[in-house]
Amino acid sequence: MTPPSSFRTNSTARVPIRQPLGGRWGLPTPKGRPGGAATAHRGTKHWHAVHRTVRVLHHPCAKVEFGEGVSSVLVERDQETDRLTRLLFGGAREGSRHAVISGVVASGKTALLHQVTDTAGTRGVRVLNAVASAFEQEFPYAVIEQLYQGMPARHQHARPRPGLDTPHSPHGPHQADLPLLQAFHRALDELTAEAPLLIAIDDVQYADLPSLRALAYGIRRCRSEALSVVLTRGALTGPAGPALDELLHRPNACHVRLAPLTVAGVTTLLTEELGPAEAERHAAAFHDLTGGNLLLLRGLLDDRFSRLTCAPRDTAPGTGTPAPGELFRQAALSCVYRGGPAHHRIAQGIALLGDASSARRLSKLVAIEERQVRQAVAALTEVGILHEAQFRSADVRTVLLDDLPADELARLHHRAARLLHEEGADPIDVAGHLLHHELAEPVEEWIPETLRDAARHAVAADRMELAVNCLQMAHRCTTDERETLILQVTMVEAMWPFNPLSQLRRLQSLAGPASNGQLPTEYAIPVLLRLLTLGQTAEAAAALGRIGRDASPGSELDTTLRTIDLALASTFPGSPELRTFVERAEPDGPRAGGPPAAEQTPECPQLTAGKALRTVLSHGADDRAVEAAERVLETTRLSDPTMPTVHAALQVLIYADRLATATTWCDQLIEQCERRGAKGVLAAFRALRAQIALRAGRLPDAVRYAERALEELPARGWGVAVGVPLAMLVNAHTAMGHHDTAAEILARPVPEEMFRSRYGLHYLYARACHQLATGRQHAALTGFRACGEKMTAWGLDSPAMLPWRLGAAETWLTLGSQDRAARLAQEQLELTGEAPSRTRGAALRVLAATRPVSERPALLQQAVTVLQETGGWYEMARALADLAEAHKHLGDLDTSRLMTRRALRLADGCGAEELSRSLQRTPGRTALSEAARTGEDTTTFSELSDAESRVAALAASGYTNREIAAKLYITISTVEQHLTRVYRKINISQRRDLPASLDFDVAHTA
Repeated sequence: MTPPSSFRTNSTARVPIRQPLGGRWGLPTPKGRPGGAATAHRGTKHWHAVHRTVRVLHHPCAKVEFGEGVSSVLVERDQETDRLTRLLFGGAREGSRHAVISGVVASGKTALLHQVTDTAGTRGVRVLNAVASAFEQEFPYAVIEQLYQGMPARHQHARPRPGLDTPHSPHGPHQADLPLLQAFHRALDELTAEAPLLIAIDDVQYADLPSLRALAYGIRRCRSEALSVVLTRGALTGPAGPALDELLHRPNACHVRLAPLTVAGVTTLLTEELGPAEAERHAAAFHDLTGGNLLLLRGLLDDRFSRLTCAPRDTAPGTGTPAPGELFRQAALSCVYRGGPAHHRIAQGIALLGDASSARRLSKLVAIEERQVRQAVAALTEVGILHEAQFRSADVRTVLLDDLPADELARLHHRAARLLHEEGADPIDVAGHLLHHELAEPVEEWIPETLRDAARHAVAADRMELAVNCLQMAHRCTTDERETLILQVTMVEAMWPFNPLSQLRRLQSLAGPASNGQLPTEYAIPVLLRLLTLGQTAEAAAALGRIGRDASPGSELDTTLRTIDLALASTFPGSPELRTFVERAEPDGPRAGGPPAAEQTPECPQLTAGKALRTVLSHGADDRAVEAAERVLETTRLSDPTMPTVHAALQVLIYADRLATATTWCDQLIEQCERRGAKGVLAAFRALRAQIALRAGRLPDAVRYAERALEELPARGWGVAVGVPLAMLVNAHTAMGHHDTAAEILARPVPEEMFRSRYGLHYLYARACHQLATGRQHAALTGFRACGEKMTAWGLDSPAMLPWRLGAAETWLTLGSQDRAARLAQEQLELTGEAPSRTRGAALRVLAATRPVSERPALLQQAVTVLQETGGWYEMARALADLAEAHKHLGDLDTSRLMTRRALRLADGCGAEELSRSLQRTPGRTALSEAARTGEDTTTFSELSDAESRVAALAASGYTNREIAAKLYITISTVEQHLTRVYRKINISQRRDLPASLDFDVAHTA
């Protein structure tokens, strides 16, 4: 195609400069599609204008700062050039010679044609040039008129003038007139008689039909050996196909097919621009983006030049890396436009669908027959736009979609959505098209349901923005009341894990429909579960009662209801509205939750976790229940539907004091929630992490996790479950001695319904502990008793839950009633059993306080041993403090000081500031120990090796040489040698003078 004069370029070959038809001949732009077919897309006038512009701007012969002209374009074309040269200009021959150069868009056909015409000019061969154009295809003799321009003046009288004085054939507008055919034939005979003649036509596939017939007529009858014909052609298009076939496939024709450049060819081409090193480094990347297409390569390099022009002079190395920009995108658009309107529309259809994997679907989308679609896909693949049915560059897809008018884009998206829906595609893929435009009225019935299904799939895939968009559009386009309610439930479920507060009003509006049957069962269940969290037990009970009437034994719904009953029995046992469901919960037992027998069908994870939690809360730590919980955590992926199951399984580990395992799982779950951004779920797991830290005696960690939980989800969004993070905060601050802070937390309002749930038990116990610590013994005693009465009445009075008896016993001790305290402590000890547990260690400590001083060390030493094994560091610090006090009363001051140091170290490590202060006031501390704690004269401690520091720290904490040897895996002799060197370095003479705060933390290894 010849560039119009308004787009003149610095060409490296002889390209005729012509004006567009409308400028030279004053003719209107053709209304029809090339080939006479009416366009179904955008209007041919617009397509022709854009096609003309982008084609000229990216003409293969245009020198746009790209190396040294034609030589650069003719990379990997040496064999083709030699073949054409031998054919056209070499040796003797019989008759005319005929060559056809074919290839995809921008493969270098025009450049090779110009090489041939240049060679012909140097050898005295007359050249008649013509360039066919898609927007001239409907003008008769447009190509023949160009050939006449190169003839001598004596032939100009026969020159046709397209659109003005061209004789019209009586046989139709696309038929050639016989006198004109004869005149053209005579002109060829005369010219070949004078000198060799070469006819060179570029893009012959766009030639008009009369010109094609005239060419075929003249060439067929001109048998002169002086005549040569060279044609370049792309894909055959329109009704010109048969006539063009006659011209192209002559018996003596030589066909040359140009393939895109290989990686080696791209390397050669880039060497001129980037240098050998950078070309070798980046050639593969350039080839991946372009498929070896010259026009796309030029676009990439032009974008690079543009960036370098705008970049600072000291641009970093590696600027040869291909980065598609505006020029590359325009080059890609040019490649697509050159294939014709149908080709362009197919490419836009591929961009809309995302790939070309289904020719049948693509054919239906763009309303073009499937055969033509397959041809276009093959052409786009060869031209470098596609690779394995995918776009090589996302920029190409973007520019094709941007090139569509908004209304046409909307229509295509709607058609694509319908096609995908009819094929049963993923609802998310269907919704992706529906969301690109606002639906017109009336809305087809399948659309709201598809959008709702897409939202559910998006929620499962953690694509929350997509889910919300789908639900909002579905709500806008539905008029059915039931469907509207279902969409509201789906919206609540989608948003609740991320922002529960935003859904409170919508959830409350669904309470009525859930209980009166307006909502289907599968949507009523999540509503009633959320209502339970908010403490709306009456509405939840009404919905649960209605749903229960529809359940048949053994059905999926029956299993769901059994799981809900177990959850109610474990969490809401004190609600009168829910009593019926609590009572029908499956009976628990000490071996519940174990793996099923070989002949039994494995139960669902929801039931397994529910039974395990019920067992631990009713009977205490149970190995089978713990194993079941771990099995659930290992086999259940965290998602919104499985969150209650995972949460229950994790609670089993916490109440059973499997704190190390619980910490590992909880940290993993917190990390998953952080990645998802699910703040509502994240807050729940942070509250459990605070509970783990509190049971382990890590008081600052308990405060930190509980505060984070309440930051991520304010109290209003917790409902009755707010009792857990508040209780953790109150317990931790009380143990740390921050009584004012704990009082402020207790002053916050809480839901009344909370006190009829398990969450309220934690709150009551924490409040009673605070009252005891602040000297309100009678209020504390009332609180502990209330907690115990509820636990007993609800069947949750297990050692794993809350040691309310120990709280009451300590309260009686402060009131001077040792008998009552002893009875409660003994009762708690019997309930815990012989297995080591945190509660057993605490019970031994309280029981020791009720015994004579002489009996206390033995019980306290048992308590220390049990707590050391189970990891209750705060309780262990308290036991050591009591042991130090007992030895002091018995006159064993050395042991008392050792126990004090050990208790102080643990108290400091746990963050128990009040306990630490009380221990620091203990008489008998050495001056060296005080200096070490206050940081005075500590320079000598830096002289200790790591091994000496470890041994000295353990010795200062009260461990014997044998215990130190066992803990550090060394011999007793090595321990003694280390201690001897430590005494000498820090200038002490005996073990009791070891400082209590050496720079080695043994609080969690003691």
